[in-house]
Amino acid sequence: MSLSIAALTPTIGAQVTGLSLADGVTDSDFERLRAALDEYLVLVLPNQPLDDQIQTSFSERFGPLERTIASNPAAGTAFARQSNIDLKTGATIPPDDRRMLYQKANMLWHADSSFKPIQSLCSLLSARVVPPEGGATEFASTRAAYEELAPAEQAALDELMVEHDLVYSRRIVGFEFTPEEAADMPSARHPLVQTNPTTGRKSVLIGAHAKCIVGWPEARSRALLDDLEARATKPQHFYRHNWAADDLVIWDNRGALHRATPFDTTKHRRLMQRTTVSSANPADAD
Repeated sequence: MSLSIAALTPTIGAQVTGLSLADGVTDSDFERLRAALDEYLVLVLPNQPLDDQIQTSFSERFGPLERTIASNPAAGTAFARQSNIDLKTGATIPPDDRRMLYQKANMLWHADSSFKPIQSLCSLLSARVVPPEGGATEFASTRAAYEELAPAEQAALDELMVEHDLVYSRRIVGFEFTPEEAADMPSARHPLVQTNPTTGRKSVLIGAHAKCIVGWPEARSRALLDDLEARATKPQHFYRHNWAADDLVIWDNRGALHRATPFDTTKHRRLMQRTTVSSANPADAD
């Protein structure tokens, strides 16, 4: 079976078939896959039954993996767990549990790890347990948002810096870190305009973690960030993925936003395992 890549929408997303990650991916097929991520921003690989070791090994081919922050249920590992299952007891986590309140912010449009000093290159999310209804993930192209601007508007963005802050974004949904947790998560600043080093195409780094444009008044800052998000999330720049068990979805955090959608956490169980690849040079990773 040969590798096949088919676009899902005109601006974002492609489905990849003809690969078995469990059986191994050749260097030539991985090169095609990596190029497809640059082109389509989101890749959907159905029928990929993975365990944690296979997912970790495959993810590391993209670059060094991040470690998960203390507030995530999988803290201290290479995984960020999106789940309502307590893996120690097997019980369903109550909706008012702090672990579920933390995950509520996943329903805001965001780019993973934009609040960290070193940005994320991409994320890989594996569907291990899927509810029978609800729980889709939606993706939007911030590259399309940038490219639809007039040249003068694009030029006006080129020198801007954005402050990204996880404490800020979690407060939007009413979640508060402890003072000790917050002290370990200072905000980070990144260029608003991101340039893909392979294709040269540009996008904007926005989403819920984007607190403000550095040096701008709050109202002006919020207006620009909200306008860019509205452009990115237009129907023509949008892909909604309805999960099936063993789906793997890979997305570029520099050029795409994503958000979770609700499911009935009291009736259904869900377990998604995410690995996040840092944009750090592998030679600099510890």
